[in-house]
Amino acid sequence: MADRHPEASSQFQWLLLKNWNSFYRKGLNNTRFSAEPGNLYNKHSYKYSGLANNNTVHIAQTADNGLQVSKARSKKTRNPKSSRESATTKKHHSKVSKSVGKVVRQTRPDLERAALARLGRVHQGLLASKASKKT
Repeated sequence: MADRHPEASSQFQWLLLKNWNSFYRKGLNNTRFSAEPGNLYNKHSYKYSGLANNNTVHIAQTADNGLQVSKARSKKTRNPKSSRESATTKKHHSKVSKSVGKVVRQTRPDLERAALARLGRVHQGLLASKASKKT
């Protein structure tokens, strides 16, 4: 049986979202940024878009000073509640970077360097928040 409501292609979604998007931010010297979840470099482009692409990886800091790594489940895109699979950890940075690298290689191998760079920046933020709490 044919699907009655086919999904729009990711290129078409990007055409609709690229100029009318609440996550869009303008920077200095005509630079364009995006604050959407799943955008690892925060660049406003199709390649890094967390809204237009079906396979995305999001790395963030949790409220209890842990790391949350979530990836989109491409077969569950119609149901937003179950469309993301996430894991929270407080392990050492080297162990987390290995697991993040493995997840990203399975999901989006072209974004492995971006995910590891994002993980490093989030980890630096965790260390800074821990240091400020000690003083």
